[in-house]
Amino acid sequence: MKINFHTKLFIVLGAVVCLSTMSILFIIQETTKKHIQENIKNRFENTQVALRHLQELRTQFAVDAIDTLTISNAHFRSVLSTASVHGDGLGFEDAHHEDEILKDSNLRLASILPFLSLYEKADIFIVTNADGILLLSKAFPGKYGIDLTNLQLFEDLSEKPVAVDVWHTDMSKEKDFLVSAHQGDAVYHIIAKPVVFRDEIHGVVIFGSRIDKDILLRLKNISEVDLALYSSEGIHTSTLPVTKEQALSTFMEFSDYEKKSDIHETFLDKETFLSMYFPILANVNSEEGSFIVLKSLTQEMKFVSKLRMTFIIVGGVILLVAIGLSFFLAKGITKPVKKLAMAAKNIGSGKLDTKVDIRTGDELEALGNAFNGMVDGLKERDFIKSTFERYVSYSVAEEIIKNPDMLKLGGERKALTIFFTDIGNFTNLSEKLTPEEVVKHLNEYFEGMSAAILECQGTIDKFQGDSILAFWGAPIAQENHALFACQAALKCRKFLHKLEEEWKAGGLPSRTYRFGINTGEVVVGNVGSATRFEYTIIGDDVNLASRLEGANKYYGTQIMISEATYSLVKDTLIAREMDVIRVVGKTKPIKVYELVDERERVDEERIRVIKHFEVGIHAYRNCQWEEAISSFEHVLQLSPDDKPSNVYIQRCCEYQRVAPPKDWDGVFTLSAK
Repeated sequence: MKINFHTKLFIVLGAVVCLSTMSILFIIQETTKKHIQENIKNRFENTQVALRHLQELRTQFAVDAIDTLTISNAHFRSVLSTASVHGDGLGFEDAHHEDEILKDSNLRLASILPFLSLYEKADIFIVTNADGILLLSKAFPGKYGIDLTNLQLFEDLSEKPVAVDVWHTDMSKEKDFLVSAHQGDAVYHIIAKPVVFRDEIHGVVIFGSRIDKDILLRLKNISEVDLALYSSEGIHTSTLPVTKEQALSTFMEFSDYEKKSDIHETFLDKETFLSMYFPILANVNSEEGSFIVLKSLTQEMKFVSKLRMTFIIVGGVILLVAIGLSFFLAKGITKPVKKLAMAAKNIGSGKLDTKVDIRTGDELEALGNAFNGMVDGLKERDFIKSTFERYVSYSVAEEIIKNPDMLKLGGERKALTIFFTDIGNFTNLSEKLTPEEVVKHLNEYFEGMSAAILECQGTIDKFQGDSILAFWGAPIAQENHALFACQAALKCRKFLHKLEEEWKAGGLPSRTYRFGINTGEVVVGNVGSATRFEYTIIGDDVNLASRLEGANKYYGTQIMISEATYSLVKDTLIAREMDVIRVVGKTKPIKVYELVDERERVDEERIRVIKHFEVGIHAYRNCQWEEAISSFEHVLQLSPDDKPSNVYIQRCCEYQRVAPPKDWDGVFTLSAK
């Protein structure tokens, strides 16, 4: 089913309005939520800091009060001294006497402590002798003689001067004697302080403060967050409503809630809460007692819900207005769009003379003008592509199309690999053929050679007579330009072997084909006038490639490459070192090589030929003429048609007759181009 433009415009405008409204609402909601969460987190952290500070004040108060009691009350010291020496070998080992002493200590403490402010403020107040035996408990004033040394407090006192702990109401057997009744809605902050005088411990005072719902409510009024007391036995009490406290208790019992100081989202009784868990005491096992601080995110986000409804109403009004406007917009857009669609269809069918005439005075008119400019560009690119694809590879032509500035006059220095090839004695052959036959054979030759060059991503500079000049590395930079050029020469050699067979079958004499390849820095760019120019290369290294092509005539080789080229391809291709020569127009000698083939295509016999030839070259440069001749003759035994060996044998014989000068450097000067 096709949907017309008007309907699509309605749908698009509606979708834009809806998405915009939803996006704005979502952004506001998420930003607000993030701000609220950050604010709640700060409240949680401040609450934790306040609780820690309160605990520190309580601990310091208890320690100072116990120290004051010890120093100022001689009766208290006397009781503890008497109760702590009964087991020290002073004659009180009898159980009856021990009980009498503990009972007496209990009675004397009961007569002293109730009148003290410290005792009155304590929810738990316990005194033991130095051996940890109960002397008095505020919860059970008449109890004494119970061994409390297995309480964690006494183990901690052996390592530090003051011990702290948290007791909840599900006490151990020993703790049952210390709290007056099971009160499941509280936990106790416990402080233990040894009583020391004359540098000896005479007893321990245990001071406990109750933390219950009243304390939590006071904290809530200050911090504006809810709090709950939690231990391994579950929720003791909280500032939450009953239904939410029950939901929290169930959640803590059955969830895998991680007890870390991270913010959690918790769903309680149809509301989302942010919560954080931390121990009542920082250095005490959290299972003994912990705070959970909570804040309802649902309540904090209520105003966002009201804002959501307002946005929906406003969005609906905007949507109705947008639908009305779309009628007018669609009418003004449809007609020019149809013109553009028809013109695009014509362009698709190859009619590049198509133009559109849109006069709306707005962006649609600009679009029509841009469309016409695009058509002009397509015509220009079509011309460039059809012209340059004859001389460069497809990828190079595409690059020129993407960057027409490359066609401007001017050049730049680049390191390229230059490729020069020629047909030997083609002039003599052309004299025996009609002009039509010459053109026919040249076209066959250029067709195959061009295909090989372009296949290896080369750029053909020019055809000159029966010669071809090509290069690699421009206009597109190529990391392996030397390798591509050598591979192109090998492909050309393969093509020429096949072409020779065809020409022989047609009655034409055999020809020789020569290649010269060099790598160096040249100037590359468009040279000529504004009306007629060519993309070409200029420089000494271009001339050197031509001289290397000509050097093949002297050595009887086919593909001659420079040392600069071979150094870049030696890992992939095999070449035979040929000579160190000085070519026409150059004073600096260069080392040259005969390109053999790709490494995997060279057989063992050819390798032996190359090695014997290298031995001969070495002997030749050391003026060891007999050894050199012997090595080159060995080469001829393996490869009778090896012309370079004959060249060197003849040269060695000449040097045997007429020795080279004493300063001879082994360089051979070629007099012909």
